[in-house]
Amino acid sequence: MKIGVIGWELPPAFSGGLGIHTINIFSILNRMASITLYVPDVPGLNEKYPFKVHKVGLNYMAKNHEHTDGHNKKMESYYNGNLKFEDKIRIYNKNVIKAVDPEVDAIHCHDWITFRAGIKLKKKYGIPMVATVHSTEIDRSGNFFPQKHIMDIEREGMEIADKIIAVSDYTKKIIVNNYGIADKKIEVIYNGLDPNFIGMEPKDYGLQKSVLYFGRVTTQKGPYFFLEAAKKTISKMPGIKFIIVGTGDLINQMKKDAENFGIVKNVVFTGFVHLQEKLYYYRNSDIFVLPAVSEPFGMSVIEAMSTGTPAIISNTTGVGESLRNVFKCDFWDTDYISEYIIGILKYRGLRETMGINGQIEAKGFTWDKSAIKTMEVYNSIVG
Repeated sequence: MKIGVIGWELPPAFSGGLGIHTINIFSILNRMASITLYVPDVPGLNEKYPFKVHKVGLNYMAKNHEHTDGHNKKMESYYNGNLKFEDKIRIYNKNVIKAVDPEVDAIHCHDWITFRAGIKLKKKYGIPMVATVHSTEIDRSGNFFPQKHIMDIEREGMEIADKIIAVSDYTKKIIVNNYGIADKKIEVIYNGLDPNFIGMEPKDYGLQKSVLYFGRVTTQKGPYFFLEAAKKTISKMPGIKFIIVGTGDLINQMKKDAENFGIVKNVVFTGFVHLQEKLYYYRNSDIFVLPAVSEPFGMSVIEAMSTGTPAIISNTTGVGESLRNVFKCDFWDTDYISEYIIGILKYRGLRETMGINGQIEAKGFTWDKSAIKTMEVYNSIVG
């Protein structure tokens, strides 16, 4: 079976969970089928991967300039760094359509950024299409003025697709209720745990006085509520550090909020970190907190738990639907979040019980399981 995967991120040139998903699941699926991943040709990609990679030119050019060197005419192109993100996606989709082998047995698209290419290829060649929904525009906007034109692309892609993979039941409900897609068309397949987080040694549960937020600093992830909970916690436990690891469009606003709350001395902003630093912050924090407004899965939750760190998450975090060894509450209820934080910090036995049991539970999320279920989806649509 030949599968053409239209992607957007691939490690080490990636910016988030989609890249982690891509490298892990298709490395395994390539043992069961012939996988060709179509991905933007950007700096930083490796020369070899465990599956075929077709690097698609982006052609983000502002203009062409023709001149002569005295003998031959030459064409110079200039990279247009001012193109809007959506223009880059449009150009990429156009180029992918030309690049994809029309003899593949199925097309697998990931989120709206690749849906237009999948739609065109299915209509042109009749190729069965799978669409994985990692996040919707409703999630990304925090359900605060989602952009209609992006929702329209998402809806068309999901309507055209033969099968949809949702990363949680939480996401499946959004797809059914907000996009009008039939329940029976959607399969829920959880993400797995990155191999770097498997086999962690037992953790020392001595008090570090450190609470961690890890992820993009955007409305969707709820960093404001993390800081609000921090303010309430610090008023009762002044010596606690609240660490925000990651970057995003709200980072400057969060720094201002920390100042306005009078907790700037207790809040650390690290910016982007690499894997070893990431592991360090997970391992050396007493608690991981994700007060996400709308999080389809929440890879960082199982990463933190796999290192033995107790987790507090919002009810609107998808992975929470299958977790028992976490504390959950509404993302906006910062009184509750603060009470949970204080309780875990005060009682070593609670930290240890949540940490050990959570570590065991996190190991149940494997990419092998995800790959096998995805293969079943391919088999269901390929004649």
